[in-house]
Amino acid sequence: MQEYQLIAMKTEKPFDPVAGRNGGRRKSEKKTNYVVGIDTGGTYTDGVLMDYRSREVMASGKTLTTREDLANGVMTVLQMLNIKDPSRVKLVGISSTLATNSIAEGKARAVGLILVGYDPDLIRSFGLADKFSTPYFAFFSGGHNSQGAEKAPLDLEGIGKWVEEYRDKVDAFAVSSYFSPLNPEHEEAAFNEIRSLCDHPVVLGHQLSTKLDSIKRAATASLNASLVAVMQEFIEAVKSSLKGQQIHAPLMIVKGDGSLMPYTEAAEKPVETILSGPAASAIGGLFFSGQANALMIDVGGTTTDMAFIEQGQVMVSDAGARVGEIETAVKAARIRTACVGCDSRIAFGQGAKVNVGPDRVVPLCRLASQYPKVRDAIAALRLREKNQWVPADLEYWLLHKPVDPSEIGISDPRQVQVLTLLNQGPASVSSLLKTIGAHHSVQLNADDLLRQGIIEQATLTPTDLLHVNGQMDAWDIDTARQVVGNICHIYGRDPKTFVEETLDLIVAMMVEEAVVFLAGQTTGAGLPDTVDGRWGRWLLDESIQRRDAHLSVTISSRFPVIGIGAPAGIFVKRVAEALKAPFILPKHAHVANAAGAVAGSVVTEKEAILYVRESGESHTYIVQIGESRTNFSEYDAAHEYARRKVNRMALEAAENAGATSPQLKETVETEGALERISARAVGNPRLSEQFGL
Repeated sequence: MQEYQLIAMKTEKPFDPVAGRNGGRRKSEKKTNYVVGIDTGGTYTDGVLMDYRSREVMASGKTLTTREDLANGVMTVLQMLNIKDPSRVKLVGISSTLATNSIAEGKARAVGLILVGYDPDLIRSFGLADKFSTPYFAFFSGGHNSQGAEKAPLDLEGIGKWVEEYRDKVDAFAVSSYFSPLNPEHEEAAFNEIRSLCDHPVVLGHQLSTKLDSIKRAATASLNASLVAVMQEFIEAVKSSLKGQQIHAPLMIVKGDGSLMPYTEAAEKPVETILSGPAASAIGGLFFSGQANALMIDVGGTTTDMAFIEQGQVMVSDAGARVGEIETAVKAARIRTACVGCDSRIAFGQGAKVNVGPDRVVPLCRLASQYPKVRDAIAALRLREKNQWVPADLEYWLLHKPVDPSEIGISDPRQVQVLTLLNQGPASVSSLLKTIGAHHSVQLNADDLLRQGIIEQATLTPTDLLHVNGQMDAWDIDTARQVVGNICHIYGRDPKTFVEETLDLIVAMMVEEAVVFLAGQTTGAGLPDTVDGRWGRWLLDESIQRRDAHLSVTISSRFPVIGIGAPAGIFVKRVAEALKAPFILPKHAHVANAAGAVAGSVVTEKEAILYVRESGESHTYIVQIGESRTNFSEYDAAHEYARRKVNRMALEAAENAGATSPQLKETVETEGALERISARAVGNPRLSEQFGL
């Protein structure tokens, strides 16, 4: 299939800035300016080169993400774009799953979380400690009340002692104080105390969120602190890659809501890039399709992400981004993520029931294409008696790069043995067991190594199935057929039927996700996250399979479905058919996420909190904006000051962030006894040179 030929090769002709759409005629010097969009996903890194004025895609590329060093994938894609004159590139936008994957895979840095004014008994009784995203946290007296008045003196001495005890155990600190959005004094005092004792990064909760949900604010601060060093390293690597290609354009990063922010801000607030990749896909789908209202479905290697486009905008969630079980206060596009993609693990459960996902693994056909020894070993299974085939023959472990166990603190003898063997190349689990003298993979003590991503797994995936049925031909087709034949013999399945039914299962999983997501767009619907109950399950299954001899069930979408991602023409098309919806496959669907990384707007928001403090019969109206607090005796004066201040701040911030001619929108929300006056400035990103656009 042509779309899958895009992997590790150029997807368009090499770009020559003097040729192009004008029949090879040289364009005006001021009109041939370009932007580059790059998306680093969990499986692939995509890139596009676009004409800034027409937004035409001039070249694109797709390569495997180099998970051990994301910058290598960025460099490869830049080289695939074959940009003849780098000076023509005026803007670079990047979206990345780095933040989300770092958290999900346990690769984020260790954080010490300081909770000021929190009730430890309340946290424990409601089981809220797991929501802080770090095992290193402690409670200290202090904090403020709902009127911004000090609740108790800050225990600076206790904070100092705890920091000295934990500074060698963590890589960063986060501080969240009770009601800090109304008065951040205690967070600031804690910051000064920590910085006097160590040089670790310190993140303050009120700088990331002004919401009064103390648990989400603490979790957001903790996550941000865990990602600062990781994001800074990634950005420096990307900058180095751009410099290596002689590209000296402004670098912007996609936020979780699809807007763009300068890389300097992303380095300080990496938590805002959670769901960056799916948000870029949604923006790219909107950009290429031109649809004002639609369901966007992006099928990747690791996940399938869905977003709803309404009135030409990607809907943003009011609840905040969520990573696993951790809820944050970060604004993000309203995305539903299903842990099913082309590189999802296909496994057999009880009664030989087929399960797809949620783990991402390396397709065996791809591993065999990269490692001839793997291809030969799987081919050699044909020479073995069929009754001797076991699933462990078809699961391989591998390392991204050689690992010295002592350098990463591994001393367990079995783990050392496994890593020593894998340093020689990928190996099947059965061969590892035989060499080490174990009988089950549990005896290899490798769970931690797998969870941390030090060891990666390769086994049967949808990618292998698509090679078998002829819908994909990027990797080793013969190996894919051999693996499917072996696994079907082990579990007593017919290969052709197994492939068809498993692909049907994947489509059914996507349809269910789409149904739940679309139904959940209705405010106040209160529907569960899955289709529950026997009748609910039957109705959904029958609407997809249509097998009942007496009843016909139809579920139809009121909106078209946009397919994004290389396999969209295979899976999303079938989802649209099941939902009786028009299917739209944009011309550049396979790299829409990369285009979305540069097609978004620069958005800045500033907020003032207005609340009243009572003292006897007198009232003081307080306007809190960040660390600044201003008192007023009259409400009208306080409100007008807050409005003018945030408007000016939002415009200035947008211009400083690289927006041209930003437009302003004001909102006022009442939340209990306080008001939130906010200003949102939106503008197109400024290019490295102004040339009369």
